[in-house]
Amino acid sequence: MAAAAAAAAVKKRGEARHEREREHERERELEVASPKGKDPTEKAKKLDPLPPERTSGFWKHQRRAAIFYTDVKLQVFIAVLIGGNFMANVIEKWIDPVGDKYEVAWSILEYFFNIAFTIELILNMYGFWFWRFWTSAWNLFDFLVVSIGILGMLKVPLPGPLSLLRMMRAFRVFRLFKRIKSLNKIMVSLAKAVPGVSNAFFILFLVMCIYAILGVDFYSEYAVPTGYYFNEFNATIDGRTARGLAFGEEYFGNFGLALFTMFQVLTCESWAEAVARPIFHGKDGWMGLGAAMYFASFNLIVGIVLINVVVAVLLEKMVDPPEAEEEDEEADEDAEEDLSYIEAETAKMKQDMGAVNGQIQAILDLLRQRGAEAH
Repeated sequence: MAAAAAAAAVKKRGEARHEREREHERERELEVASPKGKDPTEKAKKLDPLPPERTSGFWKHQRRAAIFYTDVKLQVFIAVLIGGNFMANVIEKWIDPVGDKYEVAWSILEYFFNIAFTIELILNMYGFWFWRFWTSAWNLFDFLVVSIGILGMLKVPLPGPLSLLRMMRAFRVFRLFKRIKSLNKIMVSLAKAVPGVSNAFFILFLVMCIYAILGVDFYSEYAVPTGYYFNEFNATIDGRTARGLAFGEEYFGNFGLALFTMFQVLTCESWAEAVARPIFHGKDGWMGLGAAMYFASFNLIVGIVLINVVVAVLLEKMVDPPEAEEEDEEADEDAEEDLSYIEAETAKMKQDMGAVNGQIQAILDLLRQRGAEAH
């Protein structure tokens, strides 16, 4: 009887132990699926950008519409339409700049492309409404361009400066950047480079402003007000420009004019002949030497050093693939999952050790009980 009671007690403890193990196993599965309190469906949502499946109501076909819109064949067809629209605009401005020779043909093409892009926009909005659509900058650009096209198609008068929005149809070709991966990569790289490039451009602009201020101080009175200057041979040289203004008045008359002159020097647009040489060949040799140092230092500092700094910052962002950041994020997620798995396995081992200790204790209790009965 005592042996049977002991066996029943051991069996009961074993069943309780197995029940605890099953409970802990379920808890470990939840911990691994949702490490550190994360939603187990969060990764699935990230991997599946499509809207959830719905079985009734207006949004019943939303997921199928999203799948159809993201299909490669449809995206290629839309890209062809965008390219065709751009080529139609090019041909129109080439053979009929005013638009009065083949007015009917251009109107038919405009209506066709506007209707096609409107249908595409409606499909996109239905498939990814609401948050997924409006949080995409490309979708906002599509909405703006298509809306302007619809206003033009309906002949809606736009007041004042808003009428210039009709020219946005020329920018429809930029929608290709959304659909062609290689072009989209360039745009993403440019967007990432904006902060660094902005800082470099600010330094460049600051140095140009300094040279513009110096230019006003040095050369604003050159050949003013007589309209002529004396060269190194003391000959009278006409110092008026093609617009009838004195040299100093046109190129360095105020800060704005001097800043634009420095921009002309930066772009190397006939600056040496039109801007620098009239000062080099003046009667004052020291002024010519100073002008040589002025323009040479500007070209070295701004035209070579700072411009290359801008290019270097831009290239740094463009050669850094965005996939690298995604790989780093995936590596962090994998490391976090591995850590969660190790913690779960450690907890399982502790539970197994506890179960073994329980069995050993049950055996010892049984042996003590039998020893007591034997005495």
